[in-house]
Amino acid sequence: MEQVVIIGSGISGLSTAFRLRKEGVKPVIFEKEEEIGGNIKTVKEGSYILELGPQTVLADSEVREFMRDAGLEPLEAKPESKNRYIYRDGRLIPLPMNPLSFLTSPLISFGAKLRVLREPWAPPPFKSEETIGDFVRRRLGEEFLTYIVGPFVSGVYAGDPDQLSVKYATRKIYQLEREHGSLIKGAIKKKAIGPGGKLVSFKEGLFTLVRNLAKDIEVKLQNVVLRIRRKDDRFILDTREGKVECRCLVVSSPAYTASYLLKDLSWSASLEFDKIDYVPVVVLHLSVPEGTVPEGFGFLVPRNQNIRILGVIFSSKLFESRAPEGKDLLTVYMGGATDREILNLSDEEIGETALRELKNILKTDNLEILKITRWKRAIPQYTLGYGKYLELAREMEKDHPGLFLTGNYLGGVSVADCIRHSKEVSERVIRFLEG
Repeated sequence: MEQVVIIGSGISGLSTAFRLRKEGVKPVIFEKEEEIGGNIKTVKEGSYILELGPQTVLADSEVREFMRDAGLEPLEAKPESKNRYIYRDGRLIPLPMNPLSFLTSPLISFGAKLRVLREPWAPPPFKSEETIGDFVRRRLGEEFLTYIVGPFVSGVYAGDPDQLSVKYATRKIYQLEREHGSLIKGAIKKKAIGPGGKLVSFKEGLFTLVRNLAKDIEVKLQNVVLRIRRKDDRFILDTREGKVECRCLVVSSPAYTASYLLKDLSWSASLEFDKIDYVPVVVLHLSVPEGTVPEGFGFLVPRNQNIRILGVIFSSKLFESRAPEGKDLLTVYMGGATDREILNLSDEEIGETALRELKNILKTDNLEILKITRWKRAIPQYTLGYGKYLELAREMEKDHPGLFLTGNYLGGVSVADCIRHSKEVSERVIRFLEG
């Protein structure tokens, strides 16, 4: 009988396994695919290094220490990565990064800026839970939502601000109002309003982290778990290679897979987890001549610009060795909650749309598509009422001692969120094993 079995070798499962291994526990990972890593996929196309999933990690001190424990020194993005742009009315406008640049920026109107400055006197919430859209309209105004917050939501969640819960999707922002009564007052006291940390990756891409985490872990690839049952004080797994018993089971699969796996433990919970919405995202990698794009992280596109592109990352501007000399690498995102129909298009149609829009934005015809990747279920959406899923996960763990649920639908959607959450999960597993 195994001590710990982990289902899924994405960043949540691997991070948990790595932490357990450091504490002397030898987990076994079951992975249905032929390769580890989940959505973290790095491929080489000639001299280009392409990230098909997450591009970077916003690493705070805890995450950087975790990476060093894995034997890696993260590569920081170039200082210019702080430059970000919003596409509005035919041009790329720098996102203001301080009060002075905000006051002089053409991104939003003078009236909208006055509305933002009145934020400390905004009315209190009139609902127990709000969407991000309602929250921003109430505190900062419609224009700030359209041209700043809306694009941010597209960049992080590929989501719709009128669907996502401010309480669960942007918890730090939610807490600022609760603790200080004002975002501006809270930001002044905390000296920041956004997430902290530095953008990092590795010379050969993010899969370097995945590979190092799995180095001393037993991973059974292409071995799908078909069924989970509980008998006395252990779990019985029916896998492609036969039955496996374990004391402790960590399910780190996406919610829609966890739904299937958990049906014999709780049919009602299984049905609920299957309702969690995952939006589709199409990722395109393109090559352009060096000097075509400005120095910076990339740009986002507000949804009122009648453009299907959600945003573009200037990948080769962030880290060295992402593109050959004389070329820049762009990573383009399309789809999301506001354009689910993107999956109905052929690769040729998607490519033509991206090229047409980028030619207008970047004022160039020198664009070459390197790769198109489709993610049918890319990012879980923390919609209104999402707390019921978090509570359901806690109830399942309570009802089935030795069962632990993790993944980006529970602890946050980013790679850094998953790494941080793995600490809590691994500590609870250790406490359970110690009795």
